[in-house]
Amino acid sequence: MSFGVLSLSKNQRLVDSTSRVVDSFTRYSSKNAATSGAYMALNRLYLDSSWRDGYSNLMLAGNEVNVQIEDASDDASIGDYRVRIRATGANGDTASTTEVVAFDRRFDNFAVWSKDTVISTVTKDSLGNVNSNLTMQKAPFMPKINKTGLMNAAAAQFHVYNEDDESHFHPSDTFPNGSFYYAFNVPNVVRVAGDLHVRDDRTIHGIYIVEGDVLLNENATVNGVLYLPNATSRVYNHETAASQVTGGIVTWGEVDGVGYPINVQHKPEFWRAFIKNYAPDNAPIRVISWK
Repeated sequence: MSFGVLSLSKNQRLVDSTSRVVDSFTRYSSKNAATSGAYMALNRLYLDSSWRDGYSNLMLAGNEVNVQIEDASDDASIGDYRVRIRATGANGDTASTTEVVAFDRRFDNFAVWSKDTVISTVTKDSLGNVNSNLTMQKAPFMPKINKTGLMNAAAAQFHVYNEDDESHFHPSDTFPNGSFYYAFNVPNVVRVAGDLHVRDDRTIHGIYIVEGDVLLNENATVNGVLYLPNATSRVYNHETAASQVTGGIVTWGEVDGVGYPINVQHKPEFWRAFIKNYAPDNAPIRVISWK
């Protein structure tokens, strides 16, 4: 092989190698731009969950970025309370896409938030109007709740029950003090290591962390928030009659009226107290898929 042919071959390999490096850099750059576009959209949605404008023809480090925001009104397959972000970064002839699906509601916007199924349960807004949209079953995620903080608060208030035998706890009517609040704006917190059983026509108050089941008799009423952190736990009617929760339910387990309604009325005041003290680290939107 002559020197000229050898030199040409080496030069061609150098050109090919350089071209591959440029292509790789271009793909990397466009993908980074698409990812940046997705983050920009998430930040905007964090501030305003109703924002749907997206971005057009933005220039980021030599890349053109376009971002489209869609929800179930645009494509039913996206699902309720979800937004889809499609961000495209283009660098010359190379384009990359990042797709993100986010849940754009907080769990406390619902009267019932369950990781399991919700059966024979009627959810109502704060005015008492029936609204099935306040029921979330098979929740896409569970919120961050300070279980240790709840347990410590219950202990400090001397509201810990059945820690030794894990049997049923039967609170008296108006338990613990006839109010949702322990003192001033501090909510009552009650820990039940076993089952919580509210008997006929009794009303109880406060935030309840229940490690077993919640059994509700005829006209039993909970004025507060029920939190069940175990997937094996259930909230259910123990008799052939309706019961009432005014506040909300957040549970890893099932909610079942067993043929008779558990009426759950959303009460923002109680949710706000719960969030402020024991679940402050939950963003207004939550990413559930990224690709």
